[in-house]
Amino acid sequence: MTGRDEQLESKKKQAEKQAQEAAQAKKKAEDDRIAAARAGNCERAKRAKATLDSGVRIATTNAKGEREIMDDKARAAELQRIDGVIRSDCGPASASAQNVN
Repeated sequence: MTGRDEQLESKKKQAEKQAQEAAQAKKKAEDDRIAAARAGNCERAKRAKATLDSGVRIATTNAKGEREIMDDKARAAELQRIDGVIRSDCGPASASAQNVN
């Protein structure tokens, strides 16, 4: 190879390396954003579960803007939904999110 070919090859490798580093940085930023969202969802779900488990009466607003007290059936459904959020967001991150090289 001539000196010029070597320079072009070197520049090409450097550009590829920079593109790869930029892609990795972008993926890490996205993974960090997702992890922060999961942590926030987990914390809110744990607080909501504690409130529901405490037995206090909880009022919601219906479509007409009227307050309704949550009955046992609605409380059980909400607890089930919250347990699902806790299972999905409070556990370890998925394998694809952990595989950051």
